Amino acid sequence: MFLKEKCNLCGECLMKCPYLAYSEEKAKEEFKKLIDGEPTPITAECITCAACNMFCPEGANPFDLINDRQEETGTFKVTDEWIRMMKMASKMPSKVIKGDPEKPIMNLCSVGDILPGVIVGQLFDGMSLLKGGDYFCYFGWVHAGKPSMVSENAQIFVDNLAKIGAEEIICYHDDCYAMLTNKVKEFGIDLPFRPIHILEYLRDYIKEHNDQIKKLNIKIGYQQPCASRYAFENDKILDELFELIGIERVDRKYDRVSALCCSGVMAVMLNLGKEESNKWRMNNIMDAKEAGAEAMVFLCPLCVLSLRSRAKAQGLEPYIISNLVRLALGEKLTYGGAGKIYK
Repeated sequence: MFLKEKCNLCGECLMKCPYLAYSEEKAKEEFKKLIDGEPTPITAECITCAACNMFCPEGANPFDLINDRQEETGTFKVTDEWIRMMKMASKMPSKVIKGDPEKPIMNLCSVGDILPGVIVGQLFDGMSLLKGGDYFCYFGWVHAGKPSMVSENAQIFVDNLAKIGAEEIICYHDDCYAMLTNKVKEFGIDLPFRPIHILEYLRDYIKEHNDQIKKLNIKIGYQQPCASRYAFENDKILDELFELIGIERVDRKYDRVSALCCSGVMAVMLNLGKEESNKWRMNNIMDAKEAGAEAMVFLCPLCVLSLRSRAKAQGLEPYIISNLVRLALGEKLTYGGAGKIYK
C-alpha cells in the first residue's frame, strides 16, 4: 500500500532503480505525476521488481503506487501467453498429499512440480504437501500489472489454507510468504495459522541435524526473488543457513538491497522483450562470476528457470537452496542442483 503521507518526493526510488536510473530532477517530476494520476513512462517501463520499496528512505512503498497506476492505465503491456500462464495457475488441479501428522505441512503453491527431484529426501520425508490452484497465492499478478487480482483473492487463499487446520504452514514459494506476512495485513485479514518461510525451516532443520552436516566450502552468488523485498528480514536467516552448511556468499554488486530481478518478467514485456532481458540476465550472472562465485543459488523456482542455463554456461553450477542443504546432508541429487541434468 502506497503511503502518500510518507512520500517527500525525494526521488530516491527512481534514482536508485537500476533499470530506470532517472536523474534527481526527472525522478521527482515523474513520481509527482504518478501521485497526481498524470501519464508517465514509469508505468510502461517499470519491470515490477519492487526494489523501489526498499530504496525509499521513508517507507512509503512507491512500487505499490506504480503497480496500481499500471493497472489503472493499462500501459504495462505483457504477452498474452504470460497472462494465460497466470490464469492457469489458479486452475491447476489441487491436491493434499497427507503425510505424518507429527511432521510439518508445506504449501507448494502452483510451482511445486516445476523442478523435478527437489521435494524429495529427508528434508521433506513425511511432510503433508498442498499444491494446485486452491493454494495459489495470486501474488505473481503484480508482475502482470494487475495488483487487484492479489487483493481480490487474498481471503480465498487464506481460507483454503485455513481449512487444513494446521497451526503452522511452511511456504515453499517466497511469493506465498510475502502474501501471508505482508499483503494480508494491508487487507485486514487475520491468519489462523503461522506462516513459516522455507529458509527458516531449512535453518532450523540443519540446527537439529548438525551432526549429519558436512560443510560444502563453496563460493556462491545468490539470486534474490522479488518477493523477498516484502520480508527482507529473512536475508539474515539465509546468511545463517549458509554459514551452517559451509557456503560463502560472495560480495557482489547485484545482491541484497541492490539485487536484480531474474529478468523473467522483462522477457514478456512487449516494450522490452527478450533482447533487453538477456542483457540484464547476463549482467547478473557475470557479476556473480567476476566476484568469484563457483555456483549460483536460487530460492524461487521461477528464477531457476530464468537463469540456470545461463549460469551453467558460465561455469556456475545452479542450485535451488534446498538442494544445497541436501548435499550438505550427504544426499545425491538425481536431477542436478536445480532440476535439470546437463550432459
